[in-house]
Amino acid sequence: MKIGYVRVSTREQDEGNALDQQTARVEKAGAVMIFSDVESGRSDKRKEFNKMLTLCKQGKVSEVICTRIDRLGRSVVGIHKAIAIFEEYGIKLTVLDAPVDPSSPFGWFSVNQMAGLAEFESRLLANRIKNGMEFFREQKKASPRPPFGYCRVDEKYAPDFSEIQGKSKWAIASDIVDYFLSEKGTLRSTAQYLLATYGLTWTAAGLKYWLTNPVLRGHTAYGIKANLSRPDEWEIQENTHQPLITENTFRKIVRKLQENKFKYSYGNKKETEILPLAGQIICGSCGYKCFCKKSYSTYRIRCKKHENMGGDFCKNRISTYLPDIIAAVDKSLVKRHAEIKEYAVTNSNIDQQDSPELIARQEQLKALKLMPLTPIIQNAIDDTILEIQLIKQKAITINQVNNELFEVLSFVTANPSFWDETPWKDKRLIYTELVDYVTVLNGEILEIKLRV
Repeated sequence: MKIGYVRVSTREQDEGNALDQQTARVEKAGAVMIFSDVESGRSDKRKEFNKMLTLCKQGKVSEVICTRIDRLGRSVVGIHKAIAIFEEYGIKLTVLDAPVDPSSPFGWFSVNQMAGLAEFESRLLANRIKNGMEFFREQKKASPRPPFGYCRVDEKYAPDFSEIQGKSKWAIASDIVDYFLSEKGTLRSTAQYLLATYGLTWTAAGLKYWLTNPVLRGHTAYGIKANLSRPDEWEIQENTHQPLITENTFRKIVRKLQENKFKYSYGNKKETEILPLAGQIICGSCGYKCFCKKSYSTYRIRCKKHENMGGDFCKNRISTYLPDIIAAVDKSLVKRHAEIKEYAVTNSNIDQQDSPELIARQEQLKALKLMPLTPIIQNAIDDTILEIQLIKQKAITINQVNNELFEVLSFVTANPSFWDETPWKDKRLIYTELVDYVTVLNGEILEIKLRV
């Protein structure tokens, strides 16, 4: 039985009817069964290609027809793997664009030359794509598919003011964030709200990835699509465009997502008691997060690793009382507020100094402007001005975040009896804003790291 194999990459398939042309030629050459893939020739997981090889091993094939040798693959190893199977089972290989007989010495040499050329072209293409992507990222260009609420202007992210039902997408994006952070907001309820209000269909997972996209915070990010659940793999260029949300708002979103794991949007209706500093207490021995073990009316903080694995894996043997930790955190916040107030009074008459990085860029700009103006110098001036603007914008963003946190700190420390009168449920919300983490070990509090 004569069979045929045809293949195109996805890019080729988008450009025209290359697959149809190959199929017609292979049929004309006598193939009664044709296997076709739309996938890279470097892949070993081509479904139809592997089906064809399986059929060949069953002894039912007399001839395999393809238009070019690189249709079998784009690597020397891959092509030789197929040819070795053909030779083993006495199958004739017919290449329409370059008739060769792999069983003869000259034919074997020709096939090797063509296979090497196919892999060489594939490697060149991969290298060009890699260099192009590196240049794309160096220029901090926006993705061709910006997240909802943004569009591309001069290859940069910009607010999208096109309208849906008389309201701009930029305003709707802000409305999405506000609704999610409201008391009734969950991923599921927010998706229902969008469908009912704007006719937009989003999944809960899609909303989660959108809410945590760095683009919303004013950063340009690369590598998100291939690593949705692995933010550590993302390459982020900070402060490249107008943000939709602040870093403080982003922390609220992350906190809300953590809380919503216990709600219906995550498929779990069970409600659990969330105590102050939940997820913020770290073991001083192994670095694992601690959990609260309630015994009657006593709340004890224990290390998860020591509890599960034993003393050989973690030396944090003694519990730390949660009320002691809370009292220490309250004391630390009051002390921090006093330090900031004292610093503000002492330095109130001192002008704020520019950062060394900003001063260096400003001096560089002065030097460039003294040079004879050429296209290269003009590009360097434009790039330097952009860098200066980004440095200033970053400083403003940091100050805004600090000011927001300091306002919260000032509010909760204004009344000396505030901490004694505030229930744990309300303290939990305050701690998530102002406390980064607390480190404990064997009943002692080693460190309290604040955000402000």
